[in-house]
Amino acid sequence: MTRTLRASASACSNIALIKYWGKRDFEWNIPLNDSVSMTLSEAVTTTTVEWDPELKQDEIYLGGERVLDQRGLRVSRYLDRIREQYYRMHARVASVNSFPAGTGIASSASGFAALGLAAIAALGEGLPDEVEMTRWARRGSGSACRSIQAGFVEWVGGDDDASSVSRQLASPDHWDLRDFVVVLSRAPKAISSSEGHRIAARHPFMAARQEHLAARMLAVKGALANRDMATLGALVEHEAMEVQAIMMSGEPSALYLQGETIRLIHALRSWREDEGLPVWFTLDAGPNLHVLCEGSHALAVRRKLEAAAPRAELLENRPGPAATVHDDHLL
Repeated sequence: MTRTLRASASACSNIALIKYWGKRDFEWNIPLNDSVSMTLSEAVTTTTVEWDPELKQDEIYLGGERVLDQRGLRVSRYLDRIREQYYRMHARVASVNSFPAGTGIASSASGFAALGLAAIAALGEGLPDEVEMTRWARRGSGSACRSIQAGFVEWVGGDDDASSVSRQLASPDHWDLRDFVVVLSRAPKAISSSEGHRIAARHPFMAARQEHLAARMLAVKGALANRDMATLGALVEHEAMEVQAIMMSGEPSALYLQGETIRLIHALRSWREDEGLPVWFTLDAGPNLHVLCEGSHALAVRRKLEAAAPRAELLENRPGPAATVHDDHLL
């Protein structure tokens, strides 16, 4: 093969309503439990992959700068999986985010969904079907499988590489749900999500968590199907705090929450309980709060958040689109 092959793809991040935390298989990113998420319309990664037979090693560019650290190594190791099945060729990879990476907005989800889609598309042999593409994304980062599809997505954890796939529960137009990401910090996390999964897997609380998760999954899927905001919000808040408790009480402790995070949680609960504003929250592995409401209350919630956290960046997301291949190249 003598010609250079190139393709670009974009994928949205997602926010887990039922969390993926802890793995049964670290090599293939097989989770301890199923999860449910909403794809985030405004948290987008765009990636270009250019396979080049003249290259002696991969060249990885993130945010316009070449990286030679663990981030680049993780990308190359993922490309090795693709090389094993397709061609033994190195690649140039350029990737940019519309949001801060490494701060609990699941940048690895959108990142590896876009990377896998672009890398396979660039080979020019056609894309796998959607289910197979979720497997490819998951092999790079577990939650990336949920960023392949639009709207509301379930990741069926499965027992092995073949059975761990995601599927769409509802399209973006099923429900005008909003997720405001309140960006309180852009600083990278002291304990990465990858390390957090290892800590969680040996946590004594994890066995008890698994016992009641199936019932919570059914309840969340029912609330999504019925567009029941009060039920969904209560379930999602409880889920978020349960996982944070496991994070905080692990060895070592992953204390992602900051004082400003806690202050906003108290404010949000006051808006709901004292003022009747139907608004709830969730969190990922980071200090930045995800604030959930229906579209009819989005303006009121935005005004509250702007007043309560005037220096914070707000990213207002609707249920987002599926990952796509396109011609807007970065290389």
